[in-house]
Amino acid sequence: MAKSVFKIPTSLDRSFLDHEVALAGGGWQMRPLPVKVILFWTASVMLLFWVCTSTFVSSADWWLIFLVIIWWLAATAFFGRYSKTKELRLTSLPALLEYVPRPARRIITRRGSDPSAFASVAGIDSVDETGYIEWLDGTVGQAYLVVGSASVLVFDEDKKAILNRVDGFWRKIDTSVEYIWITTKEPQRVYRQLGNLELLNRNLEVRDPELFELLDERYSILKNYVGGQFNSIHQYLVLKADDLEALRRAHALVRAEVEASSLMIKQASMLGAEDLYDMLRTIYTDAR
Repeated sequence: MAKSVFKIPTSLDRSFLDHEVALAGGGWQMRPLPVKVILFWTASVMLLFWVCTSTFVSSADWWLIFLVIIWWLAATAFFGRYSKTKELRLTSLPALLEYVPRPARRIITRRGSDPSAFASVAGIDSVDETGYIEWLDGTVGQAYLVVGSASVLVFDEDKKAILNRVDGFWRKIDTSVEYIWITTKEPQRVYRQLGNLELLNRNLEVRDPELFELLDERYSILKNYVGGQFNSIHQYLVLKADDLEALRRAHALVRAEVEASSLMIKQASMLGAEDLYDMLRTIYTDAR
């Protein structure tokens, strides 16, 4: 049976410095702090004492030394805090310095430009016509357009059944396969409606110009208005496996889940090359 409360499990990359220590004394008690935060504050205060007593700062006026102390403590408080991902903010400083220059935040994707910058972001080496993906790190994958059944409007019994089904699915997955869920907001797909409109056009018994104008109007509304301005939520599942055999097992698992029950995944459609490119465009291109 699924749990009623979920939490993010402890990372396997946890070290001794990530253990939390509760500081208490004199009738007061602070919330537990990680060892790395305590060591960071200790090293920062000792370094501040050395700067104020043994460097050129010591010969400055008292109010300048006071400003240095205030600035130093404020910087220590900012960089010594934990982020929501349980990481010391100081560790993100090198990435920030690399991201500050404007050329580092722009990727040119013209056909004649160097593709190395975009490849470093997307990580995709090649895609064949069937949608089979090869990444730069040697892994392979396949993408699916999926339709789920979760909603805030489901009854409690249905919610429990969905959670149980999802919990059972994740217990069966292979650790050599990464399941990447991508949620986007895209224009509604109207290709089936357009195809039905084309069949209606071909089966017209009376070839009247006014009927053709009516069909053209419906075609324009579907393609340019409904399919261009009405956005809806789309969800994709990308399987990223270490090798082809692991990818086949993951594909069989997803297919069996769809065929056995609609609680977790109602429908899963494998994406071809063009559909995969359309999905990637919504992620890596800028709306103009």
